[in-house]
Amino acid sequence: MDRSQCLALGGRSLQLRILFEAFRYHKQSQHQRNLNTKRSRRNAAAPNFRRKHVNPYTIVASDLDGTLLNNQAEISRENLDAISRIAERGGEFVVATGRTYAEIPEMVRNHPAIRYMIYSNGAVILDKKTGEKVYTCIPNSLVCRIADLLTEYKVHISIRHQGDCCVDENYQEEEHYQFFRVDRCHVDVVAKCGVFIHDFDGYMRAADNVEVVSIFFHDPAEKEACRAKLQDLGGLYLAEASPSNFEIVNAKAGKGSALLALAERIGVPREKTMALGDSGNDLTMIRAAGLGLATRNAQKILFDEADGVICSNEEHVAKYVLETYFG
Repeated sequence: MDRSQCLALGGRSLQLRILFEAFRYHKQSQHQRNLNTKRSRRNAAAPNFRRKHVNPYTIVASDLDGTLLNNQAEISRENLDAISRIAERGGEFVVATGRTYAEIPEMVRNHPAIRYMIYSNGAVILDKKTGEKVYTCIPNSLVCRIADLLTEYKVHISIRHQGDCCVDENYQEEEHYQFFRVDRCHVDVVAKCGVFIHDFDGYMRAADNVEVVSIFFHDPAEKEACRAKLQDLGGLYLAEASPSNFEIVNAKAGKGSALLALAERIGVPREKTMALGDSGNDLTMIRAAGLGLATRNAQKILFDEADGVICSNEEHVAKYVLETYFG
């Protein structure tokens, strides 16, 4: 075979190879188009076959001071927006605070996505939509015994009663608050929202439905001695909101009991509840929830009990929860 014949034969082989590859590509493309058509028809006929994202938590119960609020006791725009988006994803964002109703910041109190509020350390559960309140207050007879016992100690006393923080008008000097190591946030809230009572002792002893008796001490030793005597009275739970303070509620109250009561009331199992907090008065809630989370700025006791640690109160806690658990 001469050179020209070899070249002609090689050219025909190349043409055949090109035709074969073109045919194979056409068949593969046709097969892929058929598969795509089948998938499109299947998805159009049965769109529910696609899995939907299911949120692991239904209730998100958050403390205010040191948790949802920043160090200026304000709620950020990021947190306000995140609360709305959590609700859009089927979550129920619940405020759980030691403050009473009047002390809750207006932007939180009136947020349209917040229906339920636990306040006064669990003494009251409020359904904003219906106006219904569930009270677990301190019996008047026990309030009177507390008042008798406190005469033995140097203390600053306030009570939360009927949604207000009631204080003695005779002890409102800055030096008084400094002596009893009352935190600045509490002083500012009282100045803005407090009800000032002239005969405070008489008012306290006559009051029904006292939600909380809040006590600040100057002397840590007196605080511990008083704690022991109060516990001996029975029927009380003492929660620490700050190192110089404890807040007395009915033993059947507390944020943890209130969270579980609310969950049962609206048909949410315990394992689908989440709690966020930073202080000792959040401890029962952290323990009770399906997932208890401490902020990075929390007291050590919460780190020991919580299931995990999240961002600080300066880093938009609700936004963190939205992005981590409702994304």
